[in-house]
Amino acid sequence: MVKLKILFVCVMMMSLFVRGVAQQAVSRRICDTIHYEFIHDKIIIPVTVNGVTVKYIVDTGGTTGTIREAAVEMKAVAAGGDLGVSDMNGNRVSYQEAILSNVQLSPNYKLAEIKSLIFPQNGFFKELGVVGLLGSDAFGQAVLTFDACEQIMIINYPYRPSGLKITEGVPMVGGVPQPFVDVDFGGVKKPVMFDTGADGLLHLFYNDYEALKEMKSTHSLEKAFGINALGIGGLNMDNAKEIVKVRFDEVNFLGKKFTNFESVTTRSGSSIMGVDMLKYGKVVIDYIRGRFYFFPYEDRVEDGQGKQELWNVGILPVKGHFEVTLVWDSLKDEVALGDQVIRINGKDLSELGQSQLEVDALLNAVEGNSTEIVVLKDGKEKKVKITKF
Repeated sequence: MVKLKILFVCVMMMSLFVRGVAQQAVSRRICDTIHYEFIHDKIIIPVTVNGVTVKYIVDTGGTTGTIREAAVEMKAVAAGGDLGVSDMNGNRVSYQEAILSNVQLSPNYKLAEIKSLIFPQNGFFKELGVVGLLGSDAFGQAVLTFDACEQIMIINYPYRPSGLKITEGVPMVGGVPQPFVDVDFGGVKKPVMFDTGADGLLHLFYNDYEALKEMKSTHSLEKAFGINALGIGGLNMDNAKEIVKVRFDEVNFLGKKFTNFESVTTRSGSSIMGVDMLKYGKVVIDYIRGRFYFFPYEDRVEDGQGKQELWNVGILPVKGHFEVTLVWDSLKDEVALGDQVIRINGKDLSELGQSQLEVDALLNAVEGNSTEIVVLKDGKEKKVKITKF
């Protein structure tokens, strides 16, 4: 099952939030290979900051951020300002900025210093055993290769990998540190950000959906209302919006063709191509020269029919319990936003921590395409059948 979730802690940085690039402390040629962990669809690597070794999520769609407790241990120095960011649900949050010094991302790639947002304690980070995010700003003077077959990252500096021809890539668009490229939707191109911090394949920006929906090759499959994932700004149901499941007859990602390509709309500020694209090919991001490369593993057209399986209800942790936060049209007569969910597939949710990952795990373990949840309505229990579609 592909979870209907963009990175819980994803901090979307558009041109409004462009920051200074990290300072590279070396001048010789570097080619370092990092064997990364892949946990809950997140690329995780070890990093040493001021002699303190920790783990970070590599998030090409975000900017670097560190939880306060870890930043204190690293002897971070306040940068004297705050940075305002918007999360995937439109929540606007400001975070203090600090300077991290002596940052070692690989045996030879070291940064004299880098700015970091300072996050409050975060349950999702804790579950993953990480202290924060490494955004594109951490690699702004490098060439970064992702090879999911070998589960490795390669950092090259200051030159491109041996044998890589500049003509094999395309220019990144948008003028921001994050890697945006043009993706072809049935003959119409839209800028899409490649984001290793986002799960799944395509998360379609709602504005792009509006621009593409009248095309004959675009099919609106079903609509919902609500919020489909926790953002870093927390849960604010005032930001509940219409969400649409969409299918495109054809999508072309830099030469890799997909038919019956399914996606769900998001309000994150841009369309996003998530980490699952690494299943189909190797990615090289040349931050220095602003070029992006994609090398498919197989020269074939991929059929995406049915690969975006969703439950027709969204359930998230809210203030000590679990609530319905997203309702698809097929279930709107049975449940409502804010209904408290007390059981899923026979499992009492009071036994769970306040964790979206644990709810996802329960639903992923369901055999077949339907199960039962129990909600509280007017103080009474109500059984509701939910289905995948």
